[in-house]
Amino acid sequence: YILTNEHVVTGAEEIQVNVVGREKPLPAKVVGSDYDLDLAVLKIDAGDNLPVLKLGNSNDIAVGSWVIAIGNPYGLDHTVTVGVISAKGRPVTVQDRTYRNLLQTDASINPGNSGGPLLDLKGDVIGINTAVAEAQGIGFAIPSDTVRSVLNDLIKEGKVRRGWLGVEIQDVTPTIAEQLGLSDLKGVLIRNVLTGGPADHAGLQQGDVILAIDGKEIKDSDELLEQLRLIGPEKKVQVTVWRDKKSIKITVTLGERQ
Repeated sequence: YILTNEHVVTGAEEIQVNVVGREKPLPAKVVGSDYDLDLAVLKIDAGDNLPVLKLGNSNDIAVGSWVIAIGNPYGLDHTVTVGVISAKGRPVTVQDRTYRNLLQTDASINPGNSGGPLLDLKGDVIGINTAVAEAQGIGFAIPSDTVRSVLNDLIKEGKVRRGWLGVEIQDVTPTIAEQLGLSDLKGVLIRNVLTGGPADHAGLQQGDVILAIDGKEIKDSDELLEQLRLIGPEKKVQVTVWRDKKSIKITVTLGERQ
């Protein structure tokens, strides 16, 4: 199995993988992909076991830590660049794709680096190089902890299965917080409850503010969507909502986002 970016393989009619020490490239097929996370898993038949890099823990990497990027920028294969982690949890929009939680690095990442590993100094993969900002010296990688949370779904299901509440949402604004008696701007307002959806069946209402899921505080819409992805479908969750100027808890069985 080979981990790469979705945008590297999408639309391809034929995929071939070059393996060091092999004279001919090996045919590969996509076994799973996800547009939103920009991740894809390929499969090849190498005939024997291949050496692999260990998937590290991106949560443990600190801003300022040294990292190494490997890839084929502008077709220059096996290029190695070094830098540090400049920031974590970056939301970035590149063309028509919005990433919610990326590692930022000043290690040189250019077109052709996509799908390559971002390594810590132990040689563990802590990110998948994926995006280039317009500013020079700024590149982004998908954290390895995000990869780990969806890898089995991509291999076994061919897609990432996400939990679904069946609501239309928006972030809490100062005006909304004042009207509803909230002391801060945390939480997500339910603008509409879809008829027949999980939230409707459980009794969530328009105007409720989601404060937490299974005790984990929800700060904004992005965090809610990420939490639902991590939990997955067909799971019972306890949703803490703000209603009538007090918090209540409602149990919801999540559906699956299509």
